[in-house]
Amino acid sequence: MAAADASGTAVADRGAANGGELNYDPSVVLAIDWSDLVDYEQLMSIPAVRDRIARAAAQSKKRMTGEEILDLYGKALGKLAGVPLPMSAIAGFAQSAYAKLGVKTGKSQATILAIPPGETLVRLLCSLAKEGRSLRDVQQLADGCIVKAALPSDLFALEGDLVVAVVRQGRATRVEAHTDIPGQMFDWGKSTRCLEGLLGELGAAAAA
Repeated sequence: MAAADASGTAVADRGAANGGELNYDPSVVLAIDWSDLVDYEQLMSIPAVRDRIARAAAQSKKRMTGEEILDLYGKALGKLAGVPLPMSAIAGFAQSAYAKLGVKTGKSQATILAIPPGETLVRLLCSLAKEGRSLRDVQQLADGCIVKAALPSDLFALEGDLVVAVVRQGRATRVEAHTDIPGQMFDWGKSTRCLEGLLGELGAAAAA
């Protein structure tokens, strides 16, 4: 009996009509539904996913880091004092010293989105790329991923970590996000703005 393909056409009969060989058309590209996929490596092996993240990264705008801002202040103060003041180096040393003492700050937020986990994960990666938050680590879970990215320094706080868990929850996705900024007791609302912006962006995309 001839085997049938997805369209119901007898593959063996079609091969026989072509001299017993199956023809392969390299111009035909099969669409892959990756929206429910939670395996990070498999997702990143899909060209459509990589292209989407690359397009998001192309939208990233160069921002001044906290260290660059501090050095500008240091140059201005150095002119008044007559000696250069390496403010970024001083701030980095202070952050390291306070971090060793256990001083840190951070916030957490969570939400449930009515979209598949694979789509949520790709939207998260696109957001990180667009915001210039470089990927540091990905921990694979049975039903999701934990993504760790850099939280770049700015006027309000030095560099920290942004940790986001994307986990399948029935037909929806649970997203838990947390910031961790070592060596500072306050971040002047930076963590709250970061988390609200990220979850708001993912939620708006889910509602679209």
